[in-house]
Amino acid sequence: MRVCTIVAAVVLSALPIVAAAQATTASPEPDGAALYRQNCRSCHGARGVPPARMLTIYPTLKTLADSTVQTRMTVDTIVAVLRHSRGKDMKPFADRLSPAEMTAVAKFVKTFASPAAGSTGP
Repeated sequence: MRVCTIVAAVVLSALPIVAAAQATTASPEPDGAALYRQNCRSCHGARGVPPARMLTIYPTLKTLADSTVQTRMTVDTIVAVLRHSRGKDMKPFADRLSPAEMTAVAKFVKTFASPAAGSTGP
């Protein structure tokens, strides 16, 4: 009985250490907004509307905030474009962004569809 009590005490005292170790090894989700600013904003604009200059250079550049474009894009399709590229102008980002970072960027791009994202009032 005494051995069981000692073993139980050792196991219970180790649980907080194990939980702390697991918490430190879990990496936080990447910041999709920051990654978008660093890698996408110059062409696609701060809120998914390309600057006029970029449209003259890349006439087929998509307006990511466009509701029609947004309905056709899923997080998975955006990740696929980031990973593999699109057309001759969009280069792949697989060598610059991890899969988790591409997913974070895709989730951020999907926020452009939100009515609150670009509205300033009624």
